[in-house]
Amino acid sequence: MLSIDLTTWLTVGLLVFAGRRSPWTGRLVVLLLLSPGLRYVSALFTFPIRLTLSNWAGAFLRTAGLQVSVDGNVLVRSGQEMAVDPACMGLQMTGTSLLVALFLLIWAEKQLQKQVPISWAIAYGLTAFGLTILCNLFRIIILVAFGILPGTWAHEAVGLLCVAVYAWLPASGLATFLVTQFGRRQEIVTHPIWSMRWSLLTLAAGFGLMAYTARPTKPMTDPCSLKYQYGYASFLCKPLPNGFVQLSKPNILVYLKPLPDWYSLEHNPAVCWRGSGYELGRVRETVLDGHPAYVGELRKSGKTLQTAWWFSNGQHTMVSQLEVRTRMLRGEANFSLVNVTTLSKHDR
Repeated sequence: MLSIDLTTWLTVGLLVFAGRRSPWTGRLVVLLLLSPGLRYVSALFTFPIRLTLSNWAGAFLRTAGLQVSVDGNVLVRSGQEMAVDPACMGLQMTGTSLLVALFLLIWAEKQLQKQVPISWAIAYGLTAFGLTILCNLFRIIILVAFGILPGTWAHEAVGLLCVAVYAWLPASGLATFLVTQFGRRQEIVTHPIWSMRWSLLTLAAGFGLMAYTARPTKPMTDPCSLKYQYGYASFLCKPLPNGFVQLSKPNILVYLKPLPDWYSLEHNPAVCWRGSGYELGRVRETVLDGHPAYVGELRKSGKTLQTAWWFSNGQHTMVSQLEVRTRMLRGEANFSLVNVTTLSKHDR
């Protein structure tokens, strides 16, 4: 079942604000249809963005003379840890911030009675996205520099202040500038027959794409054979739904999760273990046994587990989402996500 989040509701509200005769109506309808795809892209690149922001913030703070160390997505200053997690309000507001930027552009068009060409609208959207990333970076720097912990009113206030000053305020000025300099005065002529055809074609394409990506995949005939391919022959094998494989032996638990196709989302620990009540922290990219991997800690009820994961197809091992899916598009053997969880770092 498709979930309707705050971003979707705000898009609907923006569609109502734009009006039935606005040239933005078609663009916002397409945005609504693409919203599952945008969430998909966001899920794919969550870890690289968080790690990059953490490294940038740490480098900036050290340049400013502060003693700050970076351990994956965790910044440490004077023994105080602060994690850049998906639950951070700044990261959650990325979609909302982009919609606010679109609202500012539509508002400027209405006020000045001009319309910005689609090319400039796209450039404006990309700039607004860059400003959102920038405001998240400044937000992290301020929180760490002043030691403002999560769960406090100051933490939330800094988030709102940063997104307003570093994202919405520049976007407002840019919107007014674009409409003033490049906006065109023109009457909006509607063609009911063509509009109906366009709407039906767009809806059909959207539902067709959703149906195609949600189609059932062929089950694997012998999923436990994967343990020989990936070097886990000594483990006890248990097939799971969706073609997954659980491998276990004392103190070690391994999941092999094949990607059925290049566009499928992988079930990484941030999703699966969190669904079991664990909190994933201290995520970082490292090298394990000569190959790249993500490592992190799973915490629940005072218990801490060590987990690591990477992609492999038996020939290549990597963590890059883009490279994995590019190789599968080229016809290489399908990759699987390998997730190893242990009681201690020594076991891992």
